[in-house]
Amino acid sequence: MITVEDAEFHRGRSQDPQWTETLWFPFAVPEKAIYGGLYLVSRPNIGVVMCDVTVQDRMADSWDQALYVDNQQHLPCPESLLGFTHPKGYSGKGVDPLKRYELRYEGYDDTRIDLTFDALMHPYDMNDPAIDPLAAARQGGGWDASFNGHYEVTGRIRGTARIRGVDHAIDYVDTGDRSWGIRKERGTSTVAWFHGSFGEGLTFHILAATDPVNGMNFGKVMTGYILEEGSVYGVTALEGDFAMRGVVVTSANARITDTRGKTFNFSGTAVSTNPWAPCPNALYAQSMMRWEHEGQTGYGTLQQGMDRGYVTKFRDAFKI
Repeated sequence: MITVEDAEFHRGRSQDPQWTETLWFPFAVPEKAIYGGLYLVSRPNIGVVMCDVTVQDRMADSWDQALYVDNQQHLPCPESLLGFTHPKGYSGKGVDPLKRYELRYEGYDDTRIDLTFDALMHPYDMNDPAIDPLAAARQGGGWDASFNGHYEVTGRIRGTARIRGVDHAIDYVDTGDRSWGIRKERGTSTVAWFHGSFGEGLTFHILAATDPVNGMNFGKVMTGYILEEGSVYGVTALEGDFAMRGVVVTSANARITDTRGKTFNFSGTAVSTNPWAPCPNALYAQSMMRWEHEGQTGYGTLQQGMDRGYVTKFRDAFKI
């Protein structure tokens, strides 16, 4: 079970310099294909943090085709994740940790972001067998060391985003996450992290293994949940496939079964893409997806997470 203490740095858990704590909040304007995120990757043992603000709005094949990028490495690590201000202009406050955050960003080229995140659920602990039906089958917790501590939380995101002088109103439902563990910068797993929300009534979330060079289908599901009308149900099974252009996913289908035995079929099409690189070793090829389910339309992200060693090894397969 995730507690309020898990919203804060887990100082003292490890002395490893690669101990890492992350915090991710998304924002979007679906009708304009705009998808962005505020992301921190902190290494408190060595006192540094990477702070990233990236916004996409088109079917892009390279990071420099994004609408806006501000990625800065090796900033001073904040003392707290519940109240922080970075030199680059990103500040956040856990007004009610696990439930409500206030987020501010002052960028360049007349760019400002002002958001609130209000959780619609208690954070989902992928490593607690009492919560996640797939947790007990994993050895040692998580699925690799960087996910030994991890949760997702779906919430309502409201506010404004002024990107290069153009104002956008933000009001929609999406899923953020937080993790803590030893995160190496080489040899990370290849996975798909994706979800979609149909207003406050229905959200699905999935983390699944992939190996796109050897088949564009979702492999073993690591964790996931269905949030339906305020109640959360762990995912027990996943079937599905996807299509790619280069390193980005352009469409996907997912058949998901939860602990009730209820099955959902989601079909998604990318409306914007961006080969995002939040860390130097990692390529999180991100697609903003328009999802369809039983006549409903929803939105969310699909990140194809790949190590650069994997991508460069198979560069001809990706036609890079």
